[in-house]
Amino acid sequence: MSRSAPLGAPAEAQNVLAITPFRRLWISLSLSSLGDWLSLLALVSLAAIFTADGSPLTQYLAVAGVVAVKLAPAILLSPLAGAVADRLDRRWTMVGGDVLRGLLYASIPVVGLLSSGFTLQWLFVASLLAEIIALLWTPARDATIPTLVPKRMLGQANRLTLLATYGAAPVAALLFAVLASVSNLLGALVPSLASPEADVSLYLNALTFFVAAIVVAGLPLPKHTVPKGSLSPNRDANVLHAVLSGRAAVGGGSLVRGTVVGLAATAAAGGLVIGVGRAHVENLGAGNAGFGVMVAALFLGLGLGLVSGPRVLKQFSRRRLLGLSVLLAALALLFTGAIGDMVLSAVLALVLGTGAGLAWVTGTSLVAVEVEEERREAAFALLLGTGRLALLTAAVLAPLAAGLAGDHVIPLGGPLSYDLHGSGLVLMVGGLLAVIGAAVAYQQANRDDPEAGPGLLPELFAALRGVAPTAEEEEDDRITGAFIVLEGGEGAGKSTQVRELTVWLRDQGFEVVGTRQPGATKLGMRLRGILLDRENSHITNRAEVLLYAADKADHVEQEILPALRRGAVVISDRYVDSLLAYQGAGRDLEADDVGQISGWATQGLVPDLTVLLDVRPEDGLSRLGGPADRIESESVDFHERVRRGFRDLAEQAPDRYLVLDAREPREKITREIQRRVRPLLPDPIDSSSEAVTGMIPVIRPE
Repeated sequence: MSRSAPLGAPAEAQNVLAITPFRRLWISLSLSSLGDWLSLLALVSLAAIFTADGSPLTQYLAVAGVVAVKLAPAILLSPLAGAVADRLDRRWTMVGGDVLRGLLYASIPVVGLLSSGFTLQWLFVASLLAEIIALLWTPARDATIPTLVPKRMLGQANRLTLLATYGAAPVAALLFAVLASVSNLLGALVPSLASPEADVSLYLNALTFFVAAIVVAGLPLPKHTVPKGSLSPNRDANVLHAVLSGRAAVGGGSLVRGTVVGLAATAAAGGLVIGVGRAHVENLGAGNAGFGVMVAALFLGLGLGLVSGPRVLKQFSRRRLLGLSVLLAALALLFTGAIGDMVLSAVLALVLGTGAGLAWVTGTSLVAVEVEEERREAAFALLLGTGRLALLTAAVLAPLAAGLAGDHVIPLGGPLSYDLHGSGLVLMVGGLLAVIGAAVAYQQANRDDPEAGPGLLPELFAALRGVAPTAEEEEDDRITGAFIVLEGGEGAGKSTQVRELTVWLRDQGFEVVGTRQPGATKLGMRLRGILLDRENSHITNRAEVLLYAADKADHVEQEILPALRRGAVVISDRYVDSLLAYQGAGRDLEADDVGQISGWATQGLVPDLTVLLDVRPEDGLSRLGGPADRIESESVDFHERVRRGFRDLAEQAPDRYLVLDAREPREKITREIQRRVRPLLPDPIDSSSEAVTGMIPVIRPE
């Protein structure tokens, strides 16, 4: 039952979006991203329309050219563009970039009205110029974000930036589908439009860029100065170099090999849908509206997979889940090419995206956990670089392959026949290759799994039932209780609230284990004496961390986990957060180092709820009675750093924390804690006993 709070929780997003300059930049980024995705759909559509009188191969070549122009510059020219952008004023780079991109995209339908013979050529030229400008715009944006938000919120800001970049894709695709569905009306209003939905999309695209430029122009950005010889730390590295250097740095580990193959297969699958999706839905009789729905389904599925990945089959091996996720995407791609129905194709695109999202979040999580820290950055560069190359290669080559394959009619006997289009054939062949990639990814990722359990199917069925994968002893390890921790500075009133909560829960019929850290075990009592004795002022900061970690390791193993496994409610006075606040923030030690030590010591056990009683150091220390111990006698500055450390932790995981003002009346604090604890409580009577007695546990209101 104990678990980490989800990343990117709504409250977390609200925290960073409360910063007005960043919120305005985020709105501008969202608009620009919406325009970028709209332009891709519109340009692919226009390329097919402008070459409609030519051969099928010509149409496919035009689409391949659009995809290459849209995707290739970001991979091939990023280092050069980043170096140039670093020497330009960031505000006006973003403003000018948005204005110029808007003008370029608006010029494409205008040129189509004035000169039909030059339209396709200008489409490629304008698109290429817009993408080159985007290469200057992106580093300016990335370098601007750290100037608008505090360092501790950069992670939140970066996640929101990714959300704006890729979350705009399904919105743009659905908007394009809506425009395509009313294309007859648009064509009647403006008969001169070559493709009403595509032309209107480009005009809307230009409008989003103009609005984004206006928003950025008013941002309070600091003046940008560039020291001689400096380069922006956020500029993209050359993707080919990142792949090669990452491969050399990571080495030949089977887990990384399997992850790279699996993620590349899913990226290529998405690239195939983008490359031949327009032609495929045209063959299905759906046109531009179907293309918009197809792309929207793909990216909605991708988002669903990324968000749900950590929660899917939580008791199932992550290494095995990686291979199965890739297989899911591969089979969806295979059947998308084989089935001649638009509705089923859209559903399969959703499944494909979901499989790809599951694979990416699972693969990157495996790398983050199981690759050595010094090689982790190179491993991520390898994964991302390989994925981008696979996406580009598949998206560009897919139309060419479809054009060369051509369309065929396969007789099935009698009046029955099967229309095999080049686009469908490419999707099916790509699906078969992705199935092979899934098999390789599964075999490589699980080759040296130190925690390999039973066979695949028994473990999968057990995970689907929500039970432990194998043996009975593993079932006994499941946590069915609730883990609640009270934290805060000296004199915050934690012990009082632990006592109140313990009495209240026991009165409701729960088994409650009240404990404290340090000092809950025999070893803990000895460590507590050492750590809090004022005579032991010679203890170094690092040694102090290790002593506290030893107490927590012994405490979790002997007291907390056994209680949680038998369904008890554990209430602890202090836990890991105190170590991070006192020894991390208070002693000015690196928080990541302290977190890794404590995570290992506690076996990764995270409370269901952490109640932070926030108190000013002066107020809390004045409440203490008797002589101060070694920690209590630290300076007020030390305790102020501890308080900031606690508050920072609460901001990073708002769903897991309940922050209360310790100056409030004791009864009010008790009621607030009880209100928040109620939804977390396990059933005080096990199901078998309840079935026999017919008793229904009730939490009595106060």
